Amino acid sequence: DEIVYLHWPAWYRTPRAQTVALGGVFFFVFSAYTTIQFYSKTTYGSQLAADSVSAVYIAFTLTCLFSAGVTNKIGCRRSMLIGALGYAALVLASLIYFLYVGELWARRLVVLGGLILGCGASILWTAQGRLILQYAAKAEELGSTYKNETGKLMGLFWAIFQCSSLVGGAITSAYYNRKPEGSIPLYVLFLGFIITGAVFTQFLLPPSMLSTANNNEEQQDVELTSESTTLMAHDGAAAVKEEALSSDKTTPTEDLSHQSWLEEAQGSLSIFGTRKMAPLLLLFFYTGFNQPYQQASFGNRFFTKRSIGAELIIFHLWEIIAAIVCGRFLDKDKGRMAIASRRTRATACLGAFVIVNGLGNLLAWIQENSALQNGGEAMAHDISEFSVILPSLSFAAWGFADAQIQVYCYWIMGSLYQSGQEHSRAVGAYKCVQSAGTALGFYLIPPSRLSYMSQLACSSLVFVISSLLALVQLPP
Repeated sequence: DEIVYLHWPAWYRTPRAQTVALGGVFFFVFSAYTTIQFYSKTTYGSQLAADSVSAVYIAFTLTCLFSAGVTNKIGCRRSMLIGALGYAALVLASLIYFLYVGELWARRLVVLGGLILGCGASILWTAQGRLILQYAAKAEELGSTYKNETGKLMGLFWAIFQCSSLVGGAITSAYYNRKPEGSIPLYVLFLGFIITGAVFTQFLLPPSMLSTANNNEEQQDVELTSESTTLMAHDGAAAVKEEALSSDKTTPTEDLSHQSWLEEAQGSLSIFGTRKMAPLLLLFFYTGFNQPYQQASFGNRFFTKRSIGAELIIFHLWEIIAAIVCGRFLDKDKGRMAIASRRTRATACLGAFVIVNGLGNLLAWIQENSALQNGGEAMAHDISEFSVILPSLSFAAWGFADAQIQVYCYWIMGSLYQSGQEHSRAVGAYKCVQSAGTALGFYLIPPSRLSYMSQLACSSLVFVISSLLALVQLPP
């Protein structure tokens, strides 16, 4: 850390640059994983795909109860390294599976890889959440250059993260159109992406090392003035700087917890019942519960196979746009909304989310109702047909709304909790409940368990109730 502090350029030690670097880590990891998950049925077959995805979300949900303690005890960067390597476990298991197709132990190895990935994912996402909230807190602490930053930085991160879906989808759509099955060369490429992301976690800086670009420029001006006065003075200043770093170890290091593992576990569990967290839990649940219906039940039925790739691009493009727009709105410090309180901006954001997501659900209901009138058979629309507009608008609205609420969730946690250890516990609770929602959503996908119209109705009911409950817990 001291070497990085002394030798990396000043611009790299700003909160915004570190957010971009953090987004880069997730870009590499999820360029691989998002595609693996989407094409899992094609790669592994329906049964093994279902087993491995279930293993991922079961492990993710359960270990999120303890991931905050791991992050608080060993630090964000070590946690992110371990978490990213967890994603590599599934890729390695898949490579072995391709070599021994049909072997029972190879199939079980893929499921084991999913379990390891789920454990790693909980640690990776908890550490990411704590780090992004601490970067924002540090930015606001620095003063004049940064005022409100949580929404902007989270929006920037989310936009970069969503680019992984575009790149990963572009790589593999070309591949799977030519050869509709997984292969060793493709998964070696995925493994390289994930390892690259894991390595990049070690170039992230702890928040205590960050400063504004203006402060860095002022420091450089002082050093240049000192150098022009006398070389001896410059050398003395450098020596003092190095000595200060050696004597003050709090500057370049992370804020680690000194509590026992048991105390950390108790802290992680107790946050679920607090007045701050309880009203938000159903909203967190909905952020995971919504997408299995949207992308699997709806998308795979109302779009042709040729069109679904283009529709997913539309979905993620609107995610990118909404992340930036929503983040800037929540931190608005200019114009008419600058005088509005954080509570007013929060209410407006939730209101916009209700309108946009509600529009997507309404358009989906029109499609589902048409399918019922057609004997329950959905009409798959092709990207070349005029009729594709309505279901495409649903996808666009859902993509925009998803980014809105994801950015809002991080923003509200940053408003309600102050310390890094509290951030870890809040994000751990958020990811735990979100993963449980995703797992339940996937479980309900088969129409033998719940009809498609009932899936939409359940999703809409959770959406409405969770939005109303979120109004109970607005920022101070």
